[in-house]
Amino acid sequence: MGSKRFDELTARIDELRGHFIPKQFEPTGTYDDSVYEYTRAFRVLVHAEFESFIEDRVIEVIDLAVTRWNSSSTVSPVLVAALAYRESAFSFPDSLADANQRRSKYPELSARIESTRSELHKYARKQNHGIKERNLLKMLLPVGVLETDLDVVWLGNTNTWASKRGEVAHNSAKVQVRLDPQKEDDTVKEILKGFGDLDELLSRK
Repeated sequence: MGSKRFDELTARIDELRGHFIPKQFEPTGTYDDSVYEYTRAFRVLVHAEFESFIEDRVIEVIDLAVTRWNSSSTVSPVLVAALAYRESAFSFPDSLADANQRRSKYPELSARIESTRSELHKYARKQNHGIKERNLLKMLLPVGVLETDLDVVWLGNTNTWASKRGEVAHNSAKVQVRLDPQKEDDTVKEILKGFGDLDELLSRK
């Protein structure tokens, strides 16, 4: 079963499709200049929606795992992964006395877990800038998604599309290849389907 957040994503992309993608595609694949401009806008805005979605879902998953730990000491695979993939780790104390006196350097387990959650929040909310493969892995692996869970074809296609999104967003239209609205719409549908599969996977964590 998918999440409410994925339903919101789907509805938003449908809304963008209605605003920017032609209701009927031309058999010749040739359109007025305005259609190509709208298609460029569609890509940029849809990318932003995908990015926001996966950031929100990762935060939901880690928050739920920490809540379960705090309420019942339940150790989930999400919590184990978050701690395992943490980039910065606290030192081990030399003695209990040292630990008790220097909690900022040697925090207790609950504080370490909370710090791990905060670090993932910080990456998702402030440091992540896209849905390229490296962005997705840095968010998904720490919430228990395994490498074998990921569709490598989908991941590669998403990475390619996201890379081209950067070209659209940062280069003048004069130096860009015109985006075919039908192909763009088809690609977005495939990427959305993959995020739907990820959403169901995250819901089972």
